[in-house]
Amino acid sequence: MKNAMMWQQKRLCLAVAGALAAGTAGYGPVAVAQQESVIEEVVVTGRLQNAAREIMMERVEQPYAAEVVGIEQISRAGDSDMGAAMRRVTGLSLVDSKFVYVRGLGERYSSATINGAEIPSPELSRNVIPMDLIPTSILESVKVHKAYSADQPAAFGGGNIDIRTRGVPAGPVFSVSAGTGWNTENSSNGLTTLGDQGGMPTAINAALDSYQGDLSPANIARQEFPGTGSPSAEQQQEASRINRELALSLNRDIGIERRQSIQPDHSLSVAAGNTWDVSPDVAVGVLASYGQSQSNSNSDQFERSFTNPEEEFRTVQRTFQTDNATATLNLSASYQDRHTVKTNSYLLENDEDQSTLVAGFNPDFQQDNGVQRRTSVARLEKRELLVNQVIGEHSFENGDFGLSVLPAFVQALNVSWFYSDASASTSIPNASSVQGSNTLDTTTGELIDTRVDTGTSAQFNFLNLDDTVESRGYQIELPFDHNRFRGALSGGYSDSRKGREYLGYTANIISGATADRVGLPVDVFRDDNLSDLSNDFSLDMGSNFGTESYVAGEKKTSSFGAMDVTYDETWRLSAGVRWEDFKRGVLPLNLLDYSGESIVNLGNQLQDPDQTLAFQDDGFYPAAALTYIRDGFLNTENFQVRLGYGQTVVRPDLREFADIQYIDPVLNDRVQGNPTLAVSGIDHVDLRSEMYFPNGDNLTLSLFYKDIANPIERVERPGPQDARLLSFENAESGEVYGIEVEGLKVLPWGFFVSGNVVLSDSELSFSPNSSQTSQRRRLTGHSEYVVNTQLGYDSDDGRHAASLLYNVFGERIFFGGREPTPDAFEAPFHSLDLVYSYYPMDNVSVKVRAKNLLGERRQFNQDDIRIIDVNTGTRLQLDLQWQL
Repeated sequence: MKNAMMWQQKRLCLAVAGALAAGTAGYGPVAVAQQESVIEEVVVTGRLQNAAREIMMERVEQPYAAEVVGIEQISRAGDSDMGAAMRRVTGLSLVDSKFVYVRGLGERYSSATINGAEIPSPELSRNVIPMDLIPTSILESVKVHKAYSADQPAAFGGGNIDIRTRGVPAGPVFSVSAGTGWNTENSSNGLTTLGDQGGMPTAINAALDSYQGDLSPANIARQEFPGTGSPSAEQQQEASRINRELALSLNRDIGIERRQSIQPDHSLSVAAGNTWDVSPDVAVGVLASYGQSQSNSNSDQFERSFTNPEEEFRTVQRTFQTDNATATLNLSASYQDRHTVKTNSYLLENDEDQSTLVAGFNPDFQQDNGVQRRTSVARLEKRELLVNQVIGEHSFENGDFGLSVLPAFVQALNVSWFYSDASASTSIPNASSVQGSNTLDTTTGELIDTRVDTGTSAQFNFLNLDDTVESRGYQIELPFDHNRFRGALSGGYSDSRKGREYLGYTANIISGATADRVGLPVDVFRDDNLSDLSNDFSLDMGSNFGTESYVAGEKKTSSFGAMDVTYDETWRLSAGVRWEDFKRGVLPLNLLDYSGESIVNLGNQLQDPDQTLAFQDDGFYPAAALTYIRDGFLNTENFQVRLGYGQTVVRPDLREFADIQYIDPVLNDRVQGNPTLAVSGIDHVDLRSEMYFPNGDNLTLSLFYKDIANPIERVERPGPQDARLLSFENAESGEVYGIEVEGLKVLPWGFFVSGNVVLSDSELSFSPNSSQTSQRRRLTGHSEYVVNTQLGYDSDDGRHAASLLYNVFGERIFFGGREPTPDAFEAPFHSLDLVYSYYPMDNVSVKVRAKNLLGERRQFNQDDIRIIDVNTGTRLQLDLQWQL
């Protein structure tokens, strides 16, 4: 029933978006004239400077330090998703094009909300939402809270990112956009991507139930021929035939040789909406949009071992095809501009089809012997995020409904509330990995033959993740103005419930010594070869990682009270406290255990006082800020200095806490959870000075310090010979401190320069009993500097705009090394982008973008050994937009 309801919501979102897009095209002359006047106001005036001024005014009014980025700034930089946009924000850097690091603290120290409501994550290996999933087309602005306040979640480390989406327009809008692009890495052909191969075969699903999770020929014989003692040769052969039929049900069309031409990127989107005055007091509005895009790219890399780089290395050829679809529907109804109820619905889909060929050498496959390790991997990952929200805002004044209950100095009673029901899912209907070898001529290096391994020669993975979050809350505010005091008292309540299911199966084709293993995988596992019982093949279920699946639940309840008081427009005091109660349980599952023994063991563990399956955490989390305001100081329009303090907590992610092992699809490494992890408590201190000048110039200087108890770090563990094994460990203590400088300067002839620089440092202290190579080092992912600069130009006639953008982060730790292996570092990445926009008419725009003009590569080092080198290429994009 739940799936049916979700599908109905998706269909409604898509259908209304399409209907409105088609219906709005018939605007009459009056509507078109109204739209043209709105567009003219945006286009002709200085776009970025005006937008920046509005954003700066919002920042001035914030009681706690925050950054606000508007859609005009994002659009000007040419960023199509949240990940790319966030790396422009002061103090933020991006990892893997997905995960935001705020002030040097990793993604576990950052949280994200949509319009103030928590959202689930479709990310398999992390509990945070990947920022590249959020398209900038749905954004109105992004607010990055860098200082904690009591109305925010207590799980606050580096910052909280609130994604504020577009609302209904003031008047009729209709726009159509189309684009194309190409990456320089696509100049050669790519690997064949396999598409959706249908998931785990129904025959294997049924067989797991029939044979109680064990599909080995021996168990099939026991189940098929009970009570006969030792199976006869005929019975054993029949059991082998049944097992072989199950192996044949797998889709083995896994040929991914490099022979496919790379197609150009393409995108198309449409948006439509309007607001209608039903009466002098009542207005209703709607905004709908739909967009889809496809990008294709090669991303080859070279890897080598630190311990023996000359003999242990491999080349990785990778091709990605990514398909995105976005549908949105926003509805709004307002009464007298003082009471508004609105709904937001978003459906975001992202399919990534990846093919990989790996060839290299290790101690078992040595170059001198002419034997090369060969691995082919095909993987389709389908991600989806569905968000439905209802938000209400109400302002009550004395006299409303015939009541006069508010004191004279209280201006109003403001009430806001929300309800959000969101679900994220990830499906891997097929992922195959085939292990084999190439025989090479030791003199010429020419390929002699290819064969698959004995033992587990092929693995087929099928996985489903479902992550749901239901949350609700309200906030009450009493703004007042009395003599020389003005401000507000506020309080609120919220609760959320989260559930996650991570269920995966692994099917293995086992090749024996007598199997015909010579040839490419698509040849070795062809029907006639696999069905021949004289060839020693068999099907087995299960992963050599141990337990992979789990179910988890979280429940969080919180309330807060706060005050914000300004005296004589000079001093402002903001203070509050939040109480939060958090509960979590994570239960590893063995899906092949039909006896129920593993469930009984889990029950016994829960009875143990020292159990690590569930934990509860609650506490009070205070925040305070004191601001000095002196407008006109140093010829400023606005000047203020703010000192803030807060206490928060950061809890381990679900996957970090679960006692399971998995493959991280981003790092392509094995990762082991650690159920003994402790929560991290953080003390924050911020000092921030802001100056805004009448001509649009501005300058912000910030100092920050964070003291962290029990910080959680990604570290290396002893692992298999041909792969890294990473895990997580609490350090004893840590601290982060630094300085941020941000500014904008208007130059003659339509030019301006803006940018930000962050200089910071961090230090972790591990226990002397830790196996870490560096007992004292920086936090994982922390850069000692991050630089963002922009040189912009706006022509006087408003027809041309251009931006040259430069971004670089300093060296940062990739993972902590295990004695005696040194720490691994990601090298600085210098990104230079160029964006040019041309407006030949008020309702037409042409945008050309060039990303990574320097052709930088992602590089990772251990000491002076480059262990990973990734090609990224330069991406060129062209976008056209027409709007009424």
